[in-house]
Amino acid sequence: MADYEQQARKNIKEAQKRLNSWSLPFIGSLNSSRYEEAAELYEKAGNIFKLAQQWKNAGDAFTEAAVLFMRGNGAKFEGSRAYDNAAKSYKRIDPKAAITALEAAVKLDQEGGNFRSAARHYQDIAELYENELNRPNDAFKTYKEAANLYLADESPALANKCLLKVAQISADLEDYPTAIEKYEQVAAASADDPLLKWSLKEYFLKAGLCHLCTDDTVKTSQALANYCNMDVSFESTREYALLRGIIDCVNQGDIERFTQIVYDYDKLTRLDAWKTAVLLKIKKAIDCEDLR
Repeated sequence: MADYEQQARKNIKEAQKRLNSWSLPFIGSLNSSRYEEAAELYEKAGNIFKLAQQWKNAGDAFTEAAVLFMRGNGAKFEGSRAYDNAAKSYKRIDPKAAITALEAAVKLDQEGGNFRSAARHYQDIAELYENELNRPNDAFKTYKEAANLYLADESPALANKCLLKVAQISADLEDYPTAIEKYEQVAAASADDPLLKWSLKEYFLKAGLCHLCTDDTVKTSQALANYCNMDVSFESTREYALLRGIIDCVNQGDIERFTQIVYDYDKLTRLDAWKTAVLLKIKKAIDCEDLR
């Protein structure tokens, strides 16, 4: 480890030596080359620090490389790549520092018209907000930004992945109208794609459960009818039967039948944690209605 650190420090020293070397101010190409060479040496140092598992030093070295790439010839691609490497190092020890580096990468990506890369970096930021920092509102915003940029890049499958995260987080925050909108948006985008059409029943089920959380069974029934128009096979699925049965239970205040319907569905198609949590909210609403 000490040898790795020594090698990295040697590269940084050489980079600083080149930056401090004298050159005529009016010879732009020489100055540009000097910055580029120094940036590459900082990148080498960053990679060696990674081998030594010195994550902050690695992140700092990559960040300096990004700054130098931009000072040299304004190389946005190289600068974004260096910030991305910095973020990968920082995220091991400091998610906030990783987000700062990724935000700098996004700025360069957008200036260079590289929407796919900007979207990917926004997605990385959203995952840090969601999984490391427990900031769902910020995760919601950045997943949405990522989706918009994937759409600008004409990458609908990647956009849909981010929109599904927006929908999930919205439901977790009990913003059911937004969750419904996003699940239905992804379903509409998938309806005519043979490779994605198999997922429609999952999107319809999640949207339908969110509808039920609004305590409006009339709109939920209307939504089910619309889903059947979008996909004629949906009415024959177990997902449709589950939603239709729950609507009846809510209207009748029948908690025992609700429990049996959910149990029967779960026996054949295991409910995940998200669906289970939403179903418990619906069940609680029926219980509360019975107490009135």
